[in-house]
Order: sequence, then C-alpha cells, then structure tokens
Amino acid sequence: MSRRTAAVCMAGLVMLLGAAACGQSDSASGTRIAACGTPQLSWKMTLLPGKPHNTPTATLSAAHKGSKPCAFDGYPELSVYVGKGPSADSKPKKSTPVHLVLKPGHSIAIPVFYDAIGSASGSCEVMAEYNPRVEVRPPHPAAHDYGSRVQLTDAKGHHRRAQVCDLDMLLGAPQLH
Repeated sequence: MSRRTAAVCMAGLVMLLGAAACGQSDSASGTRIAACGTPQLSWKMTLLPGKPHNTPTATLSAAHKGSKPCAFDGYPELSVYVGKGPSADSKPKKSTPVHLVLKPGHSIAIPVFYDAIGSASGSCEVMAEYNPRVEVRPPHPAAHDYGSRVQLTDAKGHHRRAQVCDLDMLLGAPQLH
C-alpha cells in the first residue's frame, strides 16, 4: 500500500511542478503574473535614420503604464494597412522564445525590419500617399483586446506616414529598457 501512496504523491508533485512551470509567477508571492494587455501598454513606433543593410527600419516600443507587473511572453502583432485594401503584417525574424516580466514604469523595445523605400521601378505594398494605419496587439491578447493604433514618428517626434514595400515586417526579439 505504501508504494501506491508514494506513486500517487509523486504524480501529484509532478503535476504541481508542471503547472507552476507553465505560467510566469512572482517569486515573492507565488502568484501568477497576468499577460500584458492593451490597457496597460502605451505604444509608439519610431523610424530610424538611414538604412544600412541588416539594420532595423524602425523601433516599436511599449511603456507599461499599469500598477502591477505583467508578462510579455511572445511577439506583438503589428499591422500596417489601408482600409480593406493593401496590408503588411509582422512575424518574428527568428523563432526565439520571449519570456519577459514588464514592471510598472518600465518599457520594452522591438526592432522592426522592413523595406520602407522600395526600388525605383517597383511600387510598395502599402503606399504612404494613402496614409495607412498602424495597429499593434500585445502577445496573447485577451478575447476582447483589439489592440491600439500607433503613431509612426521620426526620431524628433514628427508624424510620418508609414510605407511598407514588403508583404511582411520582421520583428526582432523584444528587449527590456
């Protein structure tokens, strides 16, 4: 009978440890940290000067304006579109896992790689002349979290119209700042 009791105890312990490993937790209190949602984040996207090869075109950043830490596990969804017309969406540049805890008042920065100029003979997928919208959703959004609109600016904070000459924008790994 003691073997069976030991086996049941061991199975329970494995399940408990497995459940704890699945979610982010605050080591001080042992409570699970909820995923970051749109109401907690203030987004901005900044064009970077120049366009050297293999460098990001822009930086997408989010500041945590909430009162409790939140889990930023994964990559956000970034879209540039013109109404129901042309659009460009984001995908990770590499499939590097992301597991960050964003504390109140802190921020993250995500490099965004895409062609904003295009070739002299070709046209771009999403043209600046149509004043496209830029929207972002946090990783693993809740069902009612539709994301938020983001203003594209230059390094001095002046509004710029987005233009994407690729079908996809590639996102580098988010970094705490």
